[in-house]
Amino acid sequence: MTTLNRRRQFLHQSTHSAGAVLASSIGSSWLTQSAQAAPTYDSPADFKVQFAKALQTDRSLAPFAGMNADVQCEKLTIEGKLPPDLQGRFYRNGPALFERGDQRYQHWFAGDGMVQQFNFDGRSVSHRGRFVQTTKFKKEHIADQFLFPGFGTMIKAKERISGPDSMNVANTNAIEHAGKVLALWEGGSAYELDRETLATKGPVTWQNGWEQMPFSAHPKHDPQGNLWNIGSVRNAIFSYQIDSKGKLVKAQSAKLKFDPRRTGGMMHDMAITERFIVVPIPPIVVHWDLIEKGQTGREVMPVTLDEPLRVWIALKDDITQAKIFELPSEMIFHVGNAYERGDEIVLSYVGGVANDFLGGSAVDIMRGQQALPGESHLKIGRFNWTNNMASSQTVTAYSVEFPRIHPALNGLSNRYILTPATWTSTGEINPSWGFDGVELLDTQSGQTQRFNYGADFTPEEHIFVARSQAASSLRSELDSWIIGTAFHIKSERTCVSVFEATNLAAGPIARAWLPYGLPLGFHGNFYGNLKG
Repeated sequence: MTTLNRRRQFLHQSTHSAGAVLASSIGSSWLTQSAQAAPTYDSPADFKVQFAKALQTDRSLAPFAGMNADVQCEKLTIEGKLPPDLQGRFYRNGPALFERGDQRYQHWFAGDGMVQQFNFDGRSVSHRGRFVQTTKFKKEHIADQFLFPGFGTMIKAKERISGPDSMNVANTNAIEHAGKVLALWEGGSAYELDRETLATKGPVTWQNGWEQMPFSAHPKHDPQGNLWNIGSVRNAIFSYQIDSKGKLVKAQSAKLKFDPRRTGGMMHDMAITERFIVVPIPPIVVHWDLIEKGQTGREVMPVTLDEPLRVWIALKDDITQAKIFELPSEMIFHVGNAYERGDEIVLSYVGGVANDFLGGSAVDIMRGQQALPGESHLKIGRFNWTNNMASSQTVTAYSVEFPRIHPALNGLSNRYILTPATWTSTGEINPSWGFDGVELLDTQSGQTQRFNYGADFTPEEHIFVARSQAASSLRSELDSWIIGTAFHIKSERTCVSVFEATNLAAGPIARAWLPYGLPLGFHGNFYGNLKG
């Protein structure tokens, strides 16, 4: 068999596996499941009843009620004064539709994605939020019922599942690249949207033979304008290099040496350095067989404590030239950055031992049970490419998540890391989803700047918006604004806060208020007319 044919066979098998793992293993068995096979556990209908009852007395749950229509506001109410040169598009993405008919998703990650676009012109802010019109969304909208199972949710498939995009909810991140807006998910195609209207154009296939291949939700731009990303299915991993004009430069694939039945159930985030791709592989397992039986929760998506946290590091030019480093067992969703220092690769990330968010809090909240998101800390990992040594140290004693750095420094040495954080601890579950506010950490001095939103707000991920986008003209990482969304519980409205990065603790210099509230989302980015 020729090398080309072996490659095609590998891709064919991996594509089939993607469908099998993310779709068919959940759905095809339900196509033949007996209608009399009653679930043992709370059903999607039970979740809907439970959530509706909880919402009556706890309005902090409102962002998890979801939406059922697109929204638009031409002029948000401004508090303070917007910086005149803050001009561009701020995107957010997250699950936004959770219920159809008498059913409600049993896991937060299952909701259909709605992309938010806040347009800043230096004087005012407008907003539009549109559901990504995936194939799944359009079919279910017409039928007015769920037709496919969702992540962590037992819904009997009512149509044939043809691959990962049958279940694609496009709900995790939104980026711009080469003039295109892309709505991203964990396990299938990126969906292209129109930049002006957010109208859905359709799924993106980067090269022939890679239809429906996973294109993950955390790609990274390098200083040269290339976009790097991964995709994964079981222990198969794929990498993409896309140039600044949107053309695929190289797509690669490799098989990793670990048992996917015991670990590696979610390769969620990745980092790049000048030479390497860095991918954490947490010891998480998703038990699809238990989901089929109607079970959801901690036993379905456990962290395997006797398995290590693996970190796969591969040469960008040839990902078969790779090493897997091992650290003590812990769960990880998100990385901050990676860079090289001699033979060492330095990785900032957020990790937590026995963090039960994936199978715990993310399920509990869908039935209306307030829960902390799980304890997780900012950490620094060090991996020596020459002697194969690996180590990690904990940087924060308090919980953080959603780490972000200055956008010009992906793959380069950075000093500051921005996170929502919890620095007070009362031992009580609070309505702010565990975060007190937003924190800017100086990794060199250990000093922090903090802004406390207060108990009336649920803060989300915040990001750097660079005054200068080019690394060559970067005077300081703090030559930036910090912007982020928060849900105001009492008024049930969402606002966007704008801070000076040099004085985060002073609070927002401006806030833009929507007349309505948005579902809590995952990730977003800013693009605009910045001087470089």
